[in-house]
Amino acid sequence: MDVQVPELVSRAVEALPAAHRPADLESLLCGYLSHLLERNREINLVSRKDTLVHVERFTFECLFLARVLYEERGERRAAAKPPKLLDIGSGGGFPGLVLKIAMPDLELVLVEATRKKARFLADVAAGLDLRQTKVLGGRTEDLLQVEKVSGVRELGHRFDWVTCKALGTLQNSAALAEPFLAPHGVHWTFKGSACREEIEAAGGFFRQRGLAPRRVERIPGAADSYVVGVERLSASGAGRSRASRPSR
Repeated sequence: MDVQVPELVSRAVEALPAAHRPADLESLLCGYLSHLLERNREINLVSRKDTLVHVERFTFECLFLARVLYEERGERRAAAKPPKLLDIGSGGGFPGLVLKIAMPDLELVLVEATRKKARFLADVAAGLDLRQTKVLGGRTEDLLQVEKVSGVRELGHRFDWVTCKALGTLQNSAALAEPFLAPHGVHWTFKGSACREEIEAAGGFFRQRGLAPRRVERIPGAADSYVVGVERLSASGAGRSRASRPSR
């Protein structure tokens, strides 16, 4: 294990309140990130320039999203079964694997089109014994087409949360997420300084597709980094938005 991994993990976990940290949070994160750094020599899982800086920032951001999801779960799903989460374009596992480690009872599906990256994700899930975790190889659009042809519906409009990282504009990522969201399900992603502009630009698309901004939270320690949630409204169109602008 890289001697710097435990140190960066100990800093990153500060994003998640102590009350929500599983007992094995740091040990599992160390195992995952050590394997990520080792395999990054062969597969481009994360930038090879300032790699540890990127890994620490990504881990912190994902754990901050876990904090938001714990709040959402307490508010909306206190008596419900564990939430189902789909992570699109999982790559090296941000945010999907970090969220699973932070929220062990999540029912997680990771979607990754690159075969070597999908194998890496499967290896981590098996090696860390992350139960209720499935890795699907392929593009999300293709997976939906297979469902349509087969008549077996396992993905479409089935997920409470759909996440992604670095998949274009907010409108682009919401368009990918929407077919998988259950009513009142939320698409979660990360945005930078253009957050406000992207929300405004997507307004017409959101109304057309029955979506609405639900929540925007600034990530601590970053002046222009945000977690953004976009909700799929009910069939009647009755939904609730908590975010007309980024919080300060």
